[in-house]
Formats: sequence, structure tokens, C-alpha cells
Amino acid sequence: MEPTSGEKRRVLYHAVSSYQLLEAVLHRLRFHPHDPAVLLLPDFIAEKYPKYRRLAERGFFQEVRLFPYLRVPHRSEEEVFAEAAQACRKALPCPLGDFSRVYVAGAHFYFTLCLIQAGIPFTFFEDAAGMLTRAGELEENLARRYPLHAAIAAKYGLFDGNCPLAREIVCLKSAQRGPLPPHCTDFSVERALEGLSPRLRKKLVRLFLPHPLCSRAEAILLTQHLANLGAATWEGQRRLYQRLAQGPLKGVRLLVKPHPDDGMDYREIFPKARVLRQVFPAELLPYAFLVGPRVVYTLDSTSCENLKRHFIIIQLGRDLHGP
Repeated sequence: MEPTSGEKRRVLYHAVSSYQLLEAVLHRLRFHPHDPAVLLLPDFIAEKYPKYRRLAERGFFQEVRLFPYLRVPHRSEEEVFAEAAQACRKALPCPLGDFSRVYVAGAHFYFTLCLIQAGIPFTFFEDAAGMLTRAGELEENLARRYPLHAAIAAKYGLFDGNCPLAREIVCLKSAQRGPLPPHCTDFSVERALEGLSPRLRKKLVRLFLPHPLCSRAEAILLTQHLANLGAATWEGQRRLYQRLAQGPLKGVRLLVKPHPDDGMDYREIFPKARVLRQVFPAELLPYAFLVGPRVVYTLDSTSCENLKRHFIIIQLGRDLHGP
């Protein structure tokens, strides 16, 4: 049932990664600033963002709930559906059908199965900027670590939005590498941040970074969590960045910004660089510094798709991936 004119509509957002969390906040501020909004996050995000409750305390959402992904078994599709449905009922403050709109980033995670089971349409967000047309990479990475999870997500079209219940697909169109389905809506995190009032933008940035940064580095290196993705071993990832340190980045005064899911210690690899300890979405870098560099080095970070208006992006050659 559609809300009557002037009636506030309760909306639900689901996000898994740092990028998706930022995107959910920005989308809500733009399209549902006055509607009650609930944010559903994975339970494992508490390790990365232990102060996640501040999203509600500072008014970005009315409620923030955790989906217990760590307790859902990976034994069979039937068991996953049953456990996910039970977890969803416990995690949400009301039945799924009570929400007027449901927005799902990280759709290949098990929450989306609850929507499929209930026949509830939703808006599908690409996993990261440009990944809608690279969904095969996402599936391959997940299949290396969790083959059942990947098989279920592929079966129901949850990598590329090819699910009948995905009535709208939100993506950054300029970052795509192939044709798009007709029901795509363009959304730029970079432009959405620019569109906020300075006061609101500062409030959002301070949610992740309580204090501004200051650096006299020449450039920022955005790392990637290749080992966590299953795209390399930990030793292979270490050797890759050692080659960068001894090759194209030799002599460059660097500020290293590890990916939020990258657990590698870069202090030994780049002994003269400052390695940022703070965990925050790289898309906030344009507003993170009092004084800072304006050049970004990357292998293939999707974050750079939302930094192009503020930084010079230098993409390092993929041939650096050696044995």
C-alpha cells in the first residue's frame, strides 16, 4: 500500500562494505531525508566500525540493526534460507512488508534471500563503483572462499541485479565497462558529497574521522585487500607491494591508505611512509585533510571512480603481479 500524501514512509537500507555504508547514508540524505530509515549492517562490521551506533545517535538513521551473518551456516541452500529468514525476523524492528522501500547494497549477502522468499521488490545497488559490469569478478572472488554462498547468489541474480525482484539498479554509470540494463539509475558518491551543505558534510566526515588529517606527502597509495578477496595469498600481496616500493613508487613521499578490509602491515614495506590507522571510506579523502596530497596511486581501486574530480589518479600496471 502506497503512503498517502504527506505520510512518512519507513525505508530500509542494507549495506556491508565501507563504500556501501557511505553510499547508503548519502542516498538516504538525498531521497529520504524526512522518512524514518532503518540501516541493516552485518555483525562483523562492529570490528571495523565499533562506533556504528553513532549513525543513529547523530541522526543519519533512526535505527541501526545488525544482521548475524557470522551465525548463518554454509551447509545447504535450504538451511541458508531458513536461517536467514529467522535472523531477519530477529534483526529488524518490524516485518519486512512494513517498509515502503528497501534498498540493498551487498545484495549477494543472505539478507536478500529474505526478500526473495517474501516476494518483496527492492532496489539493487552495485557492489562498488563500476562493479555492475564486472560482476563476474565478484562471483569468482566469493567462490574461492565460499562456493555455496557464491552459487546461491549467482542462481538468484544477486551479483549483477538480474533478479526479477530488483526493480531498479543503482550504479555509477561512468565507471561501467559494458552495456547496462534499462532500469539503471545513476548515482555518484563523489557528486552526492559535493552536493551536501558544508555543515552536513563535515558532520558526516567527522562520523568516520573525528579529527582532520595533515600530511606533506606527495601522494596517497590506496591498497587493495587482494588476500582477503582470494585474489592472492598474503605472501603474494606482500611481494606485490614490495615490487611497487622498489619500482614505480621508489622515492615518492607516500601516505598509505589501507583498504578498510586490508589487514596487512605496510610499515615494513614502506618504512618512510606514513600509514593511516584510521578506518574510513576512501571516497572521503577530498574532505579529510587540512593539508594533503592531490595525487593518488592505485592498482585498480574502485574508490578512484569517485575521486576523479578531486585527485590526479595514477593507475599502476597490472604486470606488477608477479609470482
